[in-house]
Amino acid sequence: MKRTFVMFLLLAAASHGAFAAEERKAEVVGKVSTPFLKALQGVSAQGTTSSMLSMKPTPNVVLEGAESAFIFPVAGSAGAFRTEAVIFNRLSRTQLVDVYFLPLGAGNCNVGAVRLRLDANTWYFYSNFVSDVFGQATFGSVVAFGVTSTGAADSSARIDGNARIWSVDLGGGTTSQNFPAMSIAVPGGDQSAFGLRKDEFYRTNWGIFNYDSVTRTFDLIFNGLRGYATMSVNIPPCSLIQQAVPGGPYGSFELYFSPRDGGGLYYAYGSSVDNISGDAWNVPGRK
Repeated sequence: MKRTFVMFLLLAAASHGAFAAEERKAEVVGKVSTPFLKALQGVSAQGTTSSMLSMKPTPNVVLEGAESAFIFPVAGSAGAFRTEAVIFNRLSRTQLVDVYFLPLGAGNCNVGAVRLRLDANTWYFYSNFVSDVFGQATFGSVVAFGVTSTGAADSSARIDGNARIWSVDLGGGTTSQNFPAMSIAVPGGDQSAFGLRKDEFYRTNWGIFNYDSVTRTFDLIFNGLRGYATMSVNIPPCSLIQQAVPGGPYGSFELYFSPRDGGGLYYAYGSSVDNISGDAWNVPGRK
């Protein structure tokens, strides 16, 4: 077992160069001390965060169109895993973007940002986004805000993106899961993710990114063809928590997320993986 693990690490290290692509990285203007929570409040003041202002829900960014801000719900760089990311400025003018990294379970809303300058109608590609931009070797969530030259929220920004967590498999290829850019303007209340699977052949994690300023309690329901269970969990402020789905087997199942405060400002998902091939998929929570 130990020999196989060592061989996997060596294969991952040796194969990384084979999968590396030419990169195009945005110009780094500098680090920004504005705390994440203040940046989020600046966006909500302009009517972007629906959970604060009871606005209509906004669709997924990458599927429906660019917005002034977005979330990469899961991104990171640790061990054999890394995040390949694309960021896109869809306007015919230069755009400044402040990107924040909120580490897994850190509970810190006071992190600062890295400011990037995106040329007009240009997309940028990173093979190891979290390491390259933030110098971090862990996982968490990324939030991007379009800003003006003064650092104020820019409601006219139209930014987009995609993130893919990948690693080298034992056959020399890669396995990955895609986590596209998602809107921060989500409606309050319950969400559910369906089409997940946990049984003798598949395993599943659940994840919640709470980008509110307080710890919040969520009730989770696992409702499957072969099993049913419930649990409750506290999610720290400005934090992503990801854990394995308990118990089972459930077979194909729906994962139900219910914040006890009834609010928004959270992103929820389920992620299923084939135990043998590593084939994987994630399902974002839907209102």
